[in-house]
Amino acid sequence: MEKESTKRRKEQILALLEEKNMVLVEELCQRFDVSKVTIRKDLNELGNQGLLVRTHGGAGKVKETAFERSQEAKEKERIAEKRAIARRAYEELHNNETMILDAGTTTQELAKLICSGSKKNLTVITNAFNIAEELIGCEKSELIFTGGYVRSHILSCVGMYGEDMLKNVCVDRTFLGCNNLSVEHGLTTPNMQECRMKQYMLAAAKKCYVLEDSTKFRTNSLYCVCQVKDLHLIITDDGIGDIYKEKIKERGGPCGCSGSQAIKTTITD
Repeated sequence: MEKESTKRRKEQILALLEEKNMVLVEELCQRFDVSKVTIRKDLNELGNQGLLVRTHGGAGKVKETAFERSQEAKEKERIAEKRAIARRAYEELHNNETMILDAGTTTQELAKLICSGSKKNLTVITNAFNIAEELIGCEKSELIFTGGYVRSHILSCVGMYGEDMLKNVCVDRTFLGCNNLSVEHGLTTPNMQECRMKQYMLAAAKKCYVLEDSTKFRTNSLYCVCQVKDLHLIITDDGIGDIYKEKIKERGGPCGCSGSQAIKTTITD
């Protein structure tokens, strides 16, 4: 049975999150006069219960419905986790493959690895300017850009021109960026046109992957892209927690970690 002091401390941590949206291990140690090991254990247990989202050095508040944030804001966050997720995704690639890279900062890290890594003769389709910029001039890959209506704050293209192009391709793998993912509602995004582009990317691939850090789990946006069972692999970081990872698997979903985490689906090769 949990000690009363531990229970009170956890309740106070959740109350702090309601006020501040984010807490750090260091400040919680000072506030409660306990060790880092104790605080990390508290945060991990609360995270496994879905009451907070673990972040590097602390925890964040679980948001019910999330809204779209700019590319500039996202580029500065959780860089180490995104690079680890990208490294795990790169392991899935083989020479002479075709793929789609969706807009996103984690998929951009994968594009960097495609340029610097050892795998050759790759063909990459993307709707994202930042990814295209990484791949222009890359000798190990050919680049195809979808075009379309430009959403400048997230550096992506959407709309019927890009959709028509994606309808007419078939690729080995699609790597989707993600705004939000929950067991109940699957992969969601705040923008209807982004949702349609992601759905066409999903339909074009033999295998579809989602690359997202653990802060995007347990939250939902307005438009549903797909359910977790429709994915081949979700690649994330350890902050997801074992309990939530198992919940995804129970829904037929695929989850895995970046050295880190990967959750595999029941989809066969």
